[in-house]
Amino acid sequence: MGESGLRFTVAGFPVSLPVGGILGVLLIAYLWAPNFAGPGGDGLLLAGVFAVLLYLAVLVHELAHALAARAFGYPVHGITLWLLGGYTVYERRDSRPWPELVISVVGPLSTLVIAAGCWLLGNVTTGTVTELAGALAWTNMLLGVLNLLPGAPLDGGGIVKAVAWRITGSETTAGRASGYAGMVIAALLALLTLWAFLNGAGFLLLTLLLAGFIGFGAYQAVRSAGAGSSLRALAGKVPHMLRPVLAVSDREVLESALARWDRATQVAVVTVDEQGRLLAALSLDAAEAVPPNRRASVPVGPFTLAIPAAQRSVLDQDPLAPVHALAQSGEPSVFVTDANGRPLGVLMARDVNTALGT
Repeated sequence: MGESGLRFTVAGFPVSLPVGGILGVLLIAYLWAPNFAGPGGDGLLLAGVFAVLLYLAVLVHELAHALAARAFGYPVHGITLWLLGGYTVYERRDSRPWPELVISVVGPLSTLVIAAGCWLLGNVTTGTVTELAGALAWTNMLLGVLNLLPGAPLDGGGIVKAVAWRITGSETTAGRASGYAGMVIAALLALLTLWAFLNGAGFLLLTLLLAGFIGFGAYQAVRSAGAGSSLRALAGKVPHMLRPVLAVSDREVLESALARWDRATQVAVVTVDEQGRLLAALSLDAAEAVPPNRRASVPVGPFTLAIPAAQRSVLDQDPLAPVHALAQSGEPSVFVTDANGRPLGVLMARDVNTALGT
């Protein structure tokens, strides 16, 4: 979502149209211009309108995914429209096949509904509107059917994963099945492109790009299935991976806090309020800059640093929440508390990487 381009919000979801997406609109307009009849530049103009409307249809498709994810209580981080379509980034909060199925299927269904609506519109209008509606009906029908092909990273791959997950009881097995199915689809699409080329259909660049996109996405799905298995195995280890801290009042004198700090086992000194809730972390550089003869007369508080929200996590119902927080923050560590805000320890990125074998 950090790419340059256009950004806006729809239904509370941040939407990004990066430069690649803008180029996609222009490319579609250029490729479709010969299909629209019209004197002078009318064909190119209609193709431009068609390209914009097609991207709006893609946005509706992604909004369907986002709304379904939100209905299941999953935070949606954003929608991106790019050269070959779009994708929605959301954060799963549980491990069930049913939400996977629903979120996957609503996107293609919305696209097919748009196709049906455009077909009906084309049958009750005339002229330019009929021409545009017909092109949009055909294209959205193709996109809807394509997205339902049973393999990752297409939406049909999500359906395959959900069904296989329900049958086998293993998300890892289901994810790999979806990925391998996507590899088969990519190979068949590449062979179809080669056959068409050998039979004089010309060099089908977009078809070849699509085959490459599906193949790469399928490969990533297989890899992610393995990584997801390792991550789930990590869940029970997280509480034991937390490195202990020394919790003190911000009014305790600095000399006392430093004397009680066992640096061999405790990775940090943190301050807490009267209820034991985490406040801040002691800055070692600032503390050691205080002359030894003054440390008995100054409190810890002025030598602490606020802990950013991104470096805080709660170990509650989701044991992997600190791991996700660590990944999202990009920091080497996060401070972990219980549900009441009392410090439990610090989770270090290097410990997580060691546990995952990376």
